[in-house]
Amino acid sequence: MKGLPLKPFYFLRHGETDWNLEHRAMGSQDVPLNDLGVSQAFKAAELLKNEPIATIVSSPLLRARKTADIIAQHIKAPVIEITELQEACWGEKEGKLKGNGLWINCWRNGDDVKGAEGYADFSTRIKRGLEKALQHNDPILIVSHGGVYWVVQEILGLPIIDLGNAEPIFHRPPQHPSHPWAIYPLSEERNLYDYE
Repeated sequence: MKGLPLKPFYFLRHGETDWNLEHRAMGSQDVPLNDLGVSQAFKAAELLKNEPIATIVSSPLLRARKTADIIAQHIKAPVIEITELQEACWGEKEGKLKGNGLWINCWRNGDDVKGAEGYADFSTRIKRGLEKALQHNDPILIVSHGGVYWVVQEILGLPIIDLGNAEPIFHRPPQHPSHPWAIYPLSEERNLYDYE
């Protein structure tokens, strides 16, 4: 994508909430982490504490910001909120059980959901947020949401996966214009920079 700085970054979806557990659509609702979500954030902090992260960028929604703040306690990096990186507004679907989730796929394909942000507008907003995030001192950790990561993967030309709660992923920019972005899940056995 034009204008996207070719900088390494980490992405982390927030820890678990009760609505995650209940399979409810959260969207723009400000749902806090549950006890497991807090412990997931501490576990992610342990995985990230030896990574050379200079800046943490967070969605302003409570579940992401709390996750970011827990990690910041371990790695002593500043947390900067970027409003554009908050989850999509899903209108009338927010707070309701996701069911089979077919409406989410339809929304991503351009169908309207009453009161919801359109996927094209959401995607444009996330592109702006990602560009803003990558202007900061790197490597950068972005703490955000599952729907945001769908767009990030599209921007980077990656296959779309659903990211689990508090699972850090490292993104390495192409080393040549013809090369793709590379992604590496962070594991307890390996420092991400060992892949270089």
